[in-house]
Amino acid sequence: MFLLVCLMYCVLSASTEPPEVKCTDTDLSPLQNALKQAENHEMSSSERISTLLETVKLLDEVKQRKIASVLGAAVADAAARPLHWVYDNAALLSYIEDVQERPEFLPESKSPFYSLPTGENSCYWDMAEASLTAIANSEDSAYDYDNIGKELNKYFGPGNTEGYDAAAFQEFVKKMKAGNFDSPLDGRYFQEGVRNFLKAYESDKDEKPYGSSNTRSTDGFCLNLPIALKFVGDPKFDTISHEVIQTMSTWKTATQLAMTASKIVAHLIESPSYDIMSIGKEIAESYPKAKRSIDEIQDAISKKLDHSKAVIQVFGPACNNPSSFQGAIHATVTSNSYTEAVRKTIRAGGCNCSRALFIGAMCGARYGVEGIPRKWIDKTAHSEKILSLAIKAYS
Repeated sequence: MFLLVCLMYCVLSASTEPPEVKCTDTDLSPLQNALKQAENHEMSSSERISTLLETVKLLDEVKQRKIASVLGAAVADAAARPLHWVYDNAALLSYIEDVQERPEFLPESKSPFYSLPTGENSCYWDMAEASLTAIANSEDSAYDYDNIGKELNKYFGPGNTEGYDAAAFQEFVKKMKAGNFDSPLDGRYFQEGVRNFLKAYESDKDEKPYGSSNTRSTDGFCLNLPIALKFVGDPKFDTISHEVIQTMSTWKTATQLAMTASKIVAHLIESPSYDIMSIGKEIAESYPKAKRSIDEIQDAISKKLDHSKAVIQVFGPACNNPSSFQGAIHATVTSNSYTEAVRKTIRAGGCNCSRALFIGAMCGARYGVEGIPRKWIDKTAHSEKILSLAIKAYS
């Protein structure tokens, strides 16, 4: 039976445009063979990505949507990154004057706070990648909270190889507070939740949760996304998600919104046609702050507000909750594709990366890997690594 399945896959894949996933080793499954082939460094990065994307098609639909959700989050974050934290709307419009219809992956970084090459991700995605790595590298992709802490410290702590320079960042913050910085930080920006986590983790690894009540942004959801995807439908979903979210923030509003966001993505994994706005009824009693945020989104939709106007004038363009949560949901429910939702939130300015990540997660789950533009995947600097980790975590 295995040989028949292997032969059928090889025949079907031979006619596709991407490099065929060959069944070359009868001791391995087609999935293992495909992953092995994707490690062939004689192939170009684009060819390896093609092989990984073909590998995803070997999985069942739920697993495919999980991979699409995490990949969609990473790609959307990278697409928005060059315009991250541009709060001057006039400046933003001048930056995209010639590319208003396609503002993604702007060739030159215009963020006033930090600069990275186009294709790189923000700290929001890097938090998610840390937990994705932790779950992918755990035995049988099992949940181990201590591994998440270790991976976060590895990604962001002393001696990290991800490019997070604490000394350079602290020097930049001093200049920023003094109001005498005239250029963005050249390198990666430490998100508040990460800074607070590192302080707590370094002082006492056994004192949990590590999160701070001062962290008001979407850091908890970002960290939890890969974990939530792993445990969709599991009775421990709420318990595990809450623990992970509190690694970044213990502020009640942030935790309620992060839990609600995680539940929305989980529903979309189970049913891509899920009515996102119906989450309000489900969480009304348990998460009243989130329910109020959902009601405000519905009000903006009822008034048929343009997305940019809704973000700037109603929700607020900042990274703090509930602004980011509301903007992301508004973009998703008022769009008909992954591309449309991401582009409209890039044009809205402010903390577009936090919104884009949540949008990408929802739209990835809804529209699948096929809904994410292949050109965007290729432009995302670490998409090959992210696909490999996701396949390992969810297959």
